[in-house]
Amino acid sequence: MKIISILLILMPFRGVCLPEQTTTETQRLAQLCKIWGFLKYYHPQVATGKSDWDAHLITLIPKVRQATTAEQVSAIYLQVLQELGPVKACSKCRQTPNKPQWLTRNLDLAFLTDSFTLSLELRQKLLFIKQNRYQGTNHYVSPARRTGQADFSHENAYPEMKTPEESYRLLSLFRYWNAIHYFFPYKYAMDQDWNQVLSMLIPVFQQASDSLTYPKALSHMVALIQDSHGFLNKITNNKQQMQGYYVPFDIKFIDKKMVITGMLNDTLAKLDDLKVGSVITQIDGKPVEQLVEEQRKYVPASNEAVFYRNLKYVLLPGKTAQLTLSMEFDGKQVTKAFNRYPFSQLQRYTTQTRNVCEWLTKDIGYINMGKLEVKQVDSVMNVVQKSKAIIIDLRNYPKSTMYHVSRFLNPKATTFSKLTKPDFTYPGTLDSTYHLYTGRVNKEYYKGKVLLLVNEETQSQAEFTAMILQTAPKAIVVGSQTAGADGDICWLPLPGGYRTAFSGLGVYYPDGRETQRVGIVPDVEVLPTIQGIREGRDEVLEKALQLTI
Repeated sequence: MKIISILLILMPFRGVCLPEQTTTETQRLAQLCKIWGFLKYYHPQVATGKSDWDAHLITLIPKVRQATTAEQVSAIYLQVLQELGPVKACSKCRQTPNKPQWLTRNLDLAFLTDSFTLSLELRQKLLFIKQNRYQGTNHYVSPARRTGQADFSHENAYPEMKTPEESYRLLSLFRYWNAIHYFFPYKYAMDQDWNQVLSMLIPVFQQASDSLTYPKALSHMVALIQDSHGFLNKITNNKQQMQGYYVPFDIKFIDKKMVITGMLNDTLAKLDDLKVGSVITQIDGKPVEQLVEEQRKYVPASNEAVFYRNLKYVLLPGKTAQLTLSMEFDGKQVTKAFNRYPFSQLQRYTTQTRNVCEWLTKDIGYINMGKLEVKQVDSVMNVVQKSKAIIIDLRNYPKSTMYHVSRFLNPKATTFSKLTKPDFTYPGTLDSTYHLYTGRVNKEYYKGKVLLLVNEETQSQAEFTAMILQTAPKAIVVGSQTAGADGDICWLPLPGGYRTAFSGLGVYYPDGRETQRVGIVPDVEVLPTIQGIREGRDEVLEKALQLTI
């Protein structure tokens, strides 16, 4: 009996074999995704791109699915490592200095030490690869030339596949999951655990077997990173999203109500007697509230403001020339068919219809950053220098004029941001931060108030511009929450001829305050009202004018 007891105690600690543990297919595929991605970015032989790593995945998927025990799964990966060949010791890797926790908070390689499903031999080999990881230029990802975010331009989008078969749909998921896992600077800021997302999405992609469900699976996947830069479109036809039909008006959600805010074609709008300020309550017989919730898991957005902003791109376009809308205006309800038109017949509506520069009063200047060109900055700023206050409109997308404008607003060079970028020598970690400065020594700097107008349309470069212009001594931000997506973007090709994007650089205030998802926080919050829309008022601008007094 003593001999048997000793054997029972010792058995779990033997490293030569694993207990006959079984795992689900989803668990095995999730593990495959992680190990395949780890080798893609860490193993010297894979990183050079000498072999087709996508093709390796396609051959591994059926093997992993057919394996019935953890020991069999480990044997599959040991065979892969043997075929890849030995990994040389990396003295440079050992010299890598320890990084502060906030630059390593995205790093998660816990799966390398999973003793439940990986043999001791396999775990040791994987950890050796981690400690002696590839230090050269990776074929599958490299730093973008100018800014340093991840460049995935060598990835194959397989545009010939209208709807990829199951293995390539899983490739799409695995490629994206690993790109985010190792190179998305804001992975830590997601609401959901990225490992749980993988397990949840595997059956979704397995079942997405047609031209309707596969794009929805992609949209669902992209939306989960909660990044307003999460664009998704076709590589083979960049006008794909502009095909079909669209209503001749623009909308905005105010207090969660869909409100018509302007016309994209006045002539066409008059044909259906459309009125600014009308509240749309139903689309094709479905309540707007229901449609909003149905789209929640498919619309990429860093925050609620952008989620509602982006709904117009999915709720109102269609493949037919008509749709039925129920509307309310001044207590009157109407339900009828309204016309939609090709995008070519419409213009992008914007509330920013003002000129590049104008006088709102005799001593209050206004600058429209969506129209201001670099070559115009000197002349425009010299004019408004005479004002007692300048209102700078950032409810648009600027034209890279931020540094030029700030030279007139600051008495000296001022730090406004610090950035992080991926560390390609240690995927999953971030490179040392560096600070950005704006302004210059300028005794003749502008000494009046600077009012910055923002809302959910203020995204990316517009948010970056706001951070720069906030450094003006008397700057006040007026409006509502911005898009919460700053930093240059990465484009990632996906099977089926798609590509998607995500924020590639981490952008923070000098003191470490967040901008991702949070956005630029207004000093004075102003939200438009339905009544204000009906009266044709710009309530944000009105408030800014009051603050100039």
